[in-house]
Amino acid sequence: MMKIPFLALLSIGFIGCSTSSQVGVDTVSPTATISEEQYQNMVRNSAENILQSSINKHISFLASDDLLGRDTPSPGLETAANYIADRLMEMGLKPLGDNDTFFQRFPYVSTTMVKQSLAFNYRTPGGQKSLEYAKDYWVIPGQEIASDAEVVFGGYAGNPVSDLNFEATNKVVLFTTTGNPVQGDGEELLSAFQAAAQARAVGVVFLLDGTNTADSILDLASGLEGAGLATPIPIIGLSNAESKILLQTIGVPYPASPENSTPSSAVTLPQITMNVSAPFQVSEHTPPNVVALFPGSDPILKDQYIVYSAHFDHVGVGIPNSTGDSLYNGADDNASGTSVLLETAAAFSRLPAPLSRSVIFLAVSGEEKGLLGSKYFSENPTVPLEDIIMNINLDMVGRNPQPDTVVGVGKQYTNLGELTDEVLRKHPALGITVIEDPEPEDQLFFRSDHLHFINKDIPAIFFTGGEHPDYHKPSDESDKIDVEKTTRLARMVFYLGARIATGSVSPQWKEEGLKEVQRIIAESGGN
Repeated sequence: MMKIPFLALLSIGFIGCSTSSQVGVDTVSPTATISEEQYQNMVRNSAENILQSSINKHISFLASDDLLGRDTPSPGLETAANYIADRLMEMGLKPLGDNDTFFQRFPYVSTTMVKQSLAFNYRTPGGQKSLEYAKDYWVIPGQEIASDAEVVFGGYAGNPVSDLNFEATNKVVLFTTTGNPVQGDGEELLSAFQAAAQARAVGVVFLLDGTNTADSILDLASGLEGAGLATPIPIIGLSNAESKILLQTIGVPYPASPENSTPSSAVTLPQITMNVSAPFQVSEHTPPNVVALFPGSDPILKDQYIVYSAHFDHVGVGIPNSTGDSLYNGADDNASGTSVLLETAAAFSRLPAPLSRSVIFLAVSGEEKGLLGSKYFSENPTVPLEDIIMNINLDMVGRNPQPDTVVGVGKQYTNLGELTDEVLRKHPALGITVIEDPEPEDQLFFRSDHLHFINKDIPAIFFTGGEHPDYHKPSDESDKIDVEKTTRLARMVFYLGARIATGSVSPQWKEEGLKEVQRIIAESGGN
């Protein structure tokens, strides 16, 4: 799951909500060729053949060291895509990508920081102070290079001084912050960056507060590096400890209240000069989505499509942890969701008779770079967009923060939550409880690949186990996956999709649910 919303704001923006599609689809009865009892038996038999061994096999392969973290783009990502396509072909599903293949490729321009040219240090009358990347600071690279640049204090990041245009040209600007300026809505970072850029500054340094520990600096440095973000001027986040040292060195106390630290005008700090270098390289790529079809049988309903989605990329090779491990294998994020998608596809392929509606299995890449693969598919669908009636998205479903509990993000907005609960009542052996998002303020319903379906007014539900301490760390390994629970979840999402694929019930927005979703997207900057 994408956990740095500011990245989306700076790199791709928020995709606006389409108003062209329907609020729901009228319920249509299936053209039944088998009895209800026969249907229940064949679906149950297929579900029971979703096995822990198969789930474990997929996760173990996708999260192996050999795939080097499945970055977008990378050879490991291509290996993962071929593995997924081969499994779908073995199941007898039809290719639904480009040119009668399982692959849909999308254009991607990558930005990669040139680490050998990365440098951040400053000089005071007492000498030069060098700083260590991913321990003392994180960075968003930029092509401007500050060499012995003068330094100016621009106040609190959320309320920059008004005269920076006159004082900050060719200088590095320091700002105080509260919390982590990259997380949340990124309002502080954006306001400070815009003020510095308009003043033609050559660098921005955030003096981070005490909530920014050494561990959080490491985590954020890794996350920013993996996201491939870049700006015209470099942005540095300096740890609280080093921020205090810097200010003490030049005889300025660290403000007790950073949000109230904006002076009446910019303050030039003649006791200090800075060197900031964090250039990046740009290259063009065409990473893959993998798309397959299980066709329906009803003459009319087969042209209505249920879409299962999961991203199979992760963040690649990054900053080593304390054990020296630099491979971010992403077992839970999101080899787990991809394994569930594959086993759900296998369950459909085992059915002795097809159901009325068609089912699409969409494995996307570029999620960690800003939901790029799902965005491309939503804008370049390989079936008519108006015929896609729902999306079931799977992301980070392999861990067990709450025993036997799964979060059904967005379940309150459509009837998909009620249909899921109905499945669980009919199949109590699943032993799963699906709850609403326990932390709605994080707005998870707008931060994974289903976003680009709800932007088109397509009903969606997003299943996840939620975050855990190994999120986006090398420690997100296969041996920590709760394979037994993941297998039960795979059976649940198969039952849900099969129920809707019969045509006896249709996914629909709740009227107030759609209004709420559209309102949140509009307030988040949708266009």
